[in-house]
Amino acid sequence: MAGSHRMAQANQHVNARARGFAPRWRTCALVCAVALIIAACGADTTVDATTSTPLTGENDGATRPLAITEPANTPQVDRSIASVSLEDIVFDTFDGGSFTLADADPSNVERLFDAIAPIDGPDYETVAEADWLTGDDVVLGYEDPQGGAWAFPVKILNSHEIVNDELGGQPVLISYCPLCGSGVVYDRVLDGRELSFSNTSALLDNDMVMVDRETGSYWWQVAGSAVVGELTESRLVALVSQTTTLERWVSQFPDTVVLERPTSRSYDSDPFANYAAVLDGGRTPFPLRQDTLADDRLASSTPVVFATINGETLAWNPEPARAFSDVVGGVAVDVVTDGLGAIVTADGESVPTRSSFWFAAITAFPDIELSSN
Repeated sequence: MAGSHRMAQANQHVNARARGFAPRWRTCALVCAVALIIAACGADTTVDATTSTPLTGENDGATRPLAITEPANTPQVDRSIASVSLEDIVFDTFDGGSFTLADADPSNVERLFDAIAPIDGPDYETVAEADWLTGDDVVLGYEDPQGGAWAFPVKILNSHEIVNDELGGQPVLISYCPLCGSGVVYDRVLDGRELSFSNTSALLDNDMVMVDRETGSYWWQVAGSAVVGELTESRLVALVSQTTTLERWVSQFPDTVVLERPTSRSYDSDPFANYAAVLDGGRTPFPLRQDTLADDRLASSTPVVFATINGETLAWNPEPARAFSDVVGGVAVDVVTDGLGAIVTADGESVPTRSSFWFAAITAFPDIELSSN
């Protein structure tokens, strides 16, 4: 959500994102700029909800929509309540600049809301109709308790990052941060209150910061936790999801439907094709509060799947494809990996998981353990 904001949009986002580093991060930004800036998102400093801003760099002429829905009526965040330093939340202005929440003018904050446009109440199509995808395309899959199945192509999530919908009667948040490779599906109901989410265009530890439209609270995407505002310390409940290929998802759920492209633009280019090399070179488009890139258990860009049970978080490397048993929080689980994602079950019931790059997993969950399996 690029060269700064989603360095993951790091090849597309990194462009705008990489250029969105604050002056003190410029040295790093310049180092990453070539690879990341190619991906950064828009370049306009004025966000116009009615237009699209051309992507800069080698993007095959694709354009990136700056708004699909109006982010109006979102309350201003209450900065007096926070679990992190306001200096650590960095806004990408998509023009080579940035500012922190500590220094932010409310009008600039509001201007950047949904510069990476979320999708509300989207349309879906059959797998046959989604002929613009191949079986190897990566999707974030969600199955509701009644057996309905949906596939959300990462090609779309790279550009929109947030999907608010109600699937199988369940209000859900489909969230994806390209800079963290992090796909998580959350329950949008918190303590009986339904929330909906927008994108702040800010990052915390190189990860997307979302905002709920009901209270204006800021949410850290991988952790699913509110970090600033009225709901600070609250956590969203993760739902069962799976990061995998479209072919593998369809093999499990033949009747799945696929998120339809929300705009007429092309979603075929991959702005993050070279992003792994940037991460593994010890760089991120935005700063981290801790030296997580130095963790040598896995390469920073390694995709992992992890689950939290009874307060314990355990991660698995999905490569190679295999099946095994493990224990998380004292609970026996069965794990089946496919080289990209994993299915985790306990007593035959699916366990909610999250997928992300290793560096993002250990940043959001510092006590995470890496399974030896």
